[in-house]
Amino acid sequence: MHLTGVPYSTLNLWAKKGLVQPSVAPGTGTGNERIYSFSDIVALKVAFELRKAGVTTSSLKKVLQFLRENEGSGHSLANSRLVVSGRDVLVVRSNNELVSALSKPGQSCLSFVLDLPRTLGGLTEIGETANVFAVGVASVQRPKRPAREISSSSQHKRA
Repeated sequence: MHLTGVPYSTLNLWAKKGLVQPSVAPGTGTGNERIYSFSDIVALKVAFELRKAGVTTSSLKKVLQFLRENEGSGHSLANSRLVVSGRDVLVVRSNNELVSALSKPGQSCLSFVLDLPRTLGGLTEIGETANVFAVGVASVQRPKRPAREISSSSQHKRA
């Protein structure tokens, strides 16, 4: 399909397996077209992106099943926020809670957002302050140690 980038063979397979089916016209029988709604097209695009991210077809089926059973009938690939994390697919709920859909279905995940530019900026400031401090310390002259006195008797022994 041109809009989603999904090859026809994949569309055919997903429709037959019930992963993403056209909701306007199923196209059953020979010569009949499948007609997809806008929501169907969004779901196809999301499914295709998940596959490109390494999610297997069987895992994709499990994600869809999880969405239907746990997130309510209104949730589908078209209106869910999903995050691929390693081998898991996480569902982002309305309160920004992350929930596993594959590894441990329904299990909440610890999550936090790191403001990387701010963190790096802070580290840069610390580094610059430490560098200025190190330069300041290096520029302070240390008092010289008094030279050891050599007695005249030890000088004669060497000669």
